[in-house]
Amino acid sequence: MAAPLCCVRTSAAAWHRRPASRDRSALSSHQLRRRELVEPRQRQRHLRRPTRASSTEAQQLLDDFWQTRGVVSDEQRRRLVAAAGSLRAGEDDKQYADLQLPSMSAAWFLEGSGSTSPEVAAVSRRILALQQLLGGGGEGRVDVVWMLVREPRLLSADFRSIMQRLLDMKVADGSEGLDLLQLLEQQPALLLQQSADVSSDETAEERLQAWQHGLVSDNASEWARRYGQLLQYRQRYGDTHVGFRDGDDAELARWAAKQRSDHRSGALQPDKEQQLQAAGFEFDGETAEWLRWFNEIQAFSKLHGHCQPQPLAHPADFLLINWCSVQRIMRRCSVMPPERVERLTALGFDWSGADPLS
Repeated sequence: MAAPLCCVRTSAAAWHRRPASRDRSALSSHQLRRRELVEPRQRQRHLRRPTRASSTEAQQLLDDFWQTRGVVSDEQRRRLVAAAGSLRAGEDDKQYADLQLPSMSAAWFLEGSGSTSPEVAAVSRRILALQQLLGGGGEGRVDVVWMLVREPRLLSADFRSIMQRLLDMKVADGSEGLDLLQLLEQQPALLLQQSADVSSDETAEERLQAWQHGLVSDNASEWARRYGQLLQYRQRYGDTHVGFRDGDDAELARWAAKQRSDHRSGALQPDKEQQLQAAGFEFDGETAEWLRWFNEIQAFSKLHGHCQPQPLAHPADFLLINWCSVQRIMRRCSVMPPERVERLTALGFDWSGADPLS
């Protein structure tokens, strides 16, 4: 019989608090720590140490999740939480295959059904299992619901892969003293990426800096691969303002954000800076976002012969319509940089157009 979910057999907190070994063998510190953590008897002991969360905490966690998914009715959330009340943990990840993050209509899980919906069961199991894996209840716990909002793929990813990634990060060189759980709360995508090979051109400190931006690594080979993706992005969209369009690759967007951060701090190598400049990369994020929308209104103008998108005539461009409204508001408030006013005016932008936002 499977164990209750509150006794999920892996606790990241156990790994996180594990003291360093005093063995002084010839093994490197990295090899030694890895050997200690995966040594069969000790690993078995850690996997069997539960971090119990009370039923009240579990119910509150699930209630918070359904609320973030738009289930505003207290009664509907109560039914959804109650449907998971008798869940027991299992080892089969097939139940999570292609699992999608529930939408606002999450109550459809229970409509017309007198029993627990399989979808509710699968979602609830994964949420509670992640809570146990990342430390369970109590003070200082990570916000699993917030992690799922930011990275929905955690609901359907292979759980054993998540566990292995967590272990790999724990035993990585330079991770001693790192608040790993807090980092993962801020960058949950790290749990979904494959560990990168250790490279001599990247120090442990540089790898940890990459982690802070949600990247497994930013070594030479990874940087070259991402730069190639950036060039492909430019070929598709005509610019390199990645991260400001719906559907942009999230990892490439985080990589671009790291390049901007490194540029601000002076940590970006000159040759990399030159390559990015040659590609038309904008190092100021706010400017890059503005240029992304300017390019869109410019393309709209070429297509329609004007740059005045209207809600009724162009309903598919409602985001562009809102952006145009923001530009008018900024100009009226005298907070728009003069060069932007000039570029829009030269394009034929209608400064007196209808403004649904004001």
